Parts: sequence; structure tokens; C-alpha cells
Amino acid sequence: MRVLIVEDEALIREGILNMVNWAEEGFSEVVALENAVDALEMLDHDGADLVITDLFMPSISGFEMIEMARTMEIDTQFVILTGHGVFEYAQKAVELGVKRFLTKPIQPDDLRKLLGEMREQILENRRMEQAMTRTQEKLKEYHSVVCQQYWQLLTSENAPAEAEARQLAALYDVEPPEGELQCLAIGTADPLPFVKRAEFQQALEDLLDGRLLCVLDKGGYLLAILGADLSTGELRTFPEILHNALGVACWIGVGEARCGLGMLGQTAQEAVSALKSAVGLMEHRVSYYLDLKSVRGEEAPYPAALEERALEALRYSDDPDPDALEEFISAVYDRDAAHRRLMLLRFQVALYSLAESCGIQDMPPFQSMEAESLADAQKRFGELFGEIARRKAGMQQKAMALLVEKAKEMMKKEYSNPELSVSQIARQLYISPQYLSRLFRSIAGVTCMEYLTSVRLKAAKELLRGSSIKSYEIAEMVGYNHPNYFSALFKKHTGMTPKQFRMENEA
Repeated sequence: MRVLIVEDEALIREGILNMVNWAEEGFSEVVALENAVDALEMLDHDGADLVITDLFMPSISGFEMIEMARTMEIDTQFVILTGHGVFEYAQKAVELGVKRFLTKPIQPDDLRKLLGEMREQILENRRMEQAMTRTQEKLKEYHSVVCQQYWQLLTSENAPAEAEARQLAALYDVEPPEGELQCLAIGTADPLPFVKRAEFQQALEDLLDGRLLCVLDKGGYLLAILGADLSTGELRTFPEILHNALGVACWIGVGEARCGLGMLGQTAQEAVSALKSAVGLMEHRVSYYLDLKSVRGEEAPYPAALEERALEALRYSDDPDPDALEEFISAVYDRDAAHRRLMLLRFQVALYSLAESCGIQDMPPFQSMEAESLADAQKRFGELFGEIARRKAGMQQKAMALLVEKAKEMMKKEYSNPELSVSQIARQLYISPQYLSRLFRSIAGVTCMEYLTSVRLKAAKELLRGSSIKSYEIAEMVGYNHPNYFSALFKKHTGMTPKQFRMENEA
């Protein structure tokens, strides 16, 4: 744990630093600073678990530093060091979240006792944060992806029962719908390019008019989950509408509407069965599971659950598990040779469709992959699997770089707003503040606040060069509510006060 001691009097600062064995008290790193400006920059860049600060210091007081740290959303514990009466400052300290004081002259036993209490509080806070971070942070960062995973799970062959499905809804942060649920499986005559697929999905959402809970890309088809039943007459018109609007021939399989999340897997499988019966029909392109004749053909069962597991491993992971692919290919080779080739072809189509749905548009031309042996099939499909994973990761890297550029543009545009923070920027980008902070530093090489400071100081320099506006007014114009902090920060980064900078540039 890191602790900062902020005290402008060198004798007191060194006395606190040497008063106890900090490592034995649980603080492995102790940094002594003589002013609040240095403390704020260190807190912003590197953080600290505990700050022990004097109240009365030049330029920026201890209270001002704590107030600015709260504005900057710096998460740390503060202890106020003062030689004055505690109660005189208690109310303001409580308003700023400070609950501990050290009164000068400090006694070693008092300092050890306080450090022990703060250490336990910090460790407890860490335990709570870690427990929440393991679930909530990922949910916030990838909420749409997590929702997709939830509905994928509920529509799989091994879908959970009602009670477990509702427990999982709370874990996945999904509002469980009430009433009947129904699934539609929608297939097209040919695989759609990425842009056309997005248009098709948007048109489908418009037709379903708010009744749609989720659309899942299952590779060879789309699975729509509805929170309300559709009339037969309305649904019969969908293929024609979609064909006229987008020039796409499609077929729809409809599962039986059922109450309860635990029944969703069954209606999804029914929709897929109905879709298979509808494909190829020219007059009636909508097929209801309830209308199917009880005819079960001689077709060898396709390992759909294993295919779904392999595709999900590729879709939702940067480093997909090869075991999922190998298990699927092995299951295909358990079938007879007559069906094996068609199954491999169907899986290859699903892989290319997944690549297109991820925005990968420069895949090698589609060619049917012949494979005489299991080892040959594992090798060929493993290479295709890995190629899609690599290209998807490359696109994600570009997407992350684009997020950082958008964050930079927002800071350049809104730097004059004193309330601008990492959280506010992250909200507008629909990601978590923690994720943005890590991403920005890894790509830009500086923290968000370092970059924002550089933008603000650059704007301040231009104003100082080209106008007679007062320094305190310039501070407000570039996003600082505290002129003293602005002046101290300006001097730290330029080596001059704003006044000196203006005089030198006028000369």
C-alpha cells in the first residue's frame, strides 16, 4: 500500500516519515511531498491508498486539495493533520468524506493506532471492490455482449430451468420479461454480407415493433426472441416485405409461444425445426412448428449444440478454446460419410457468416474444404478458426484505438467544462471509467487526466499570448474552478507563472 505525506514544513514532514516503521504497519511505499499540487498530480497519475495532509499550505490548502481530488474522482483515504481544534473543521471534513484527524504534536503510538485502523479499512474496501469488480465491471463494459450470452444460454439445447434462468438474469443484469415468449428462426437463401446483414436485422427489428427482446446470430440463421405473440396474418407478410425492401429472400420458422424463461430453449429448437421445413418453399415461407407433420426423416442428427459452443467460443473470446472446435469436428466424424461432407460444409458457411457479422470483409474466397481424415479436418478448420480469431482481434484493436481518439476529441471540445471527468467521457462512449482509463493509458501512453491537462494548458497559453484576459478568468475558461491550482499547475509544467509566461511572450 502507498501513503502520501503532504506537509510544507520540512521538519514535521521528516519527523512523520521517520516516526514509525511503515513497512511493519502495512505500507510498503511512503512518499513525502511539500505541496498539494505535487500530491494531486501523483494521485492522478499513480494513485495512493492513504494521504496524510496538513491543512494550511501555500498555494492550495489541504481542504482545497481534498475537494479537487473528489472532483477528479480520485479514490483514496484522507487523514487531516492539524495543530488546531478538531471540531472547528469537523463539519467540512465530513462533507468531504474525511473522518480521521491527527493533532500536532503527533505521538508514535497515536500514529501506529491510526495506521492500523486505516490499513484494515483500506483492505476491507479492497475486498469489497474486488468482489464487485469481478462481476459488475465486466457487465458494464460488455453489457450488450453479456445480454447476448444470456439469451444464447437460454436458447441452447442445455437451457437452464425457470428458477436458474431467473437467478442468471440477476447475475447478467438482464430484466426478465413476464408473459409468453416466442422464437423465430430466420434464414436467407444466401449468406449476407456484413452491411446487408445489418440492414436486414434493422428491418426485422422495425417490423417487430418493440416486441423484440433480442436477435442472436446463430451463424447460419438469425434467432429472434419475442416478448409477445404475433398474429399469423402479420407474420406471413414479413418475407415479402423484407424481399421487396432489401431484395433478400428469407424463410421463417416459428416456435410455439410459451410462458417462462425455462421454456425458451424448447421454443428455440422448435423454431429451428420449423425453419428447416420452410426453406425451399416458394409459396409459404413461414412455417409453424405446430403445423409440422410428425414426419421425422432419415437425416443423421447434426451436432448443433457442439457447433453452437464452437461458434460462441470464437464469437465471445479473443483467444477461443480449440477444444470446442475439436469436439465438434470429432462429432461430425462419428456420422456416416454420406452426411459428413454436408455437415462440414454447413459449419464452414456458419464460420464465414460469423466472420461477416463481426465486420471481417477480407476473408479468403469461400471454397468447399474437402477432408478425407479426421486429422485433416481438424487441421484445415483449425486454421480457418484461428484466422478468423486473429482478424477479429485486429478489428477490436482498431475499435479500441478509435475509442481513444473519440475520447481525445471530446476533451479537445469540452476542456472548458470544469466538471469534465473520466466517468463523464466514459458514459458518452458507453464503456466503464475503469476500462477507458486502462485503454487510454495503454494506447496513448498517458492517463486521461494527463492528456486533458495538456489540452487545457495549451489553450491557456494561447489565451495568455493573444489577449489581456486576467489569469483567474483564463483559469475558468480552460476548466479550472480554483485559480491557485491553475497557477501552481501551470508553473509546474512550464516553469513559469501565467504572469511570467505572458510577459515573456509579449517581450
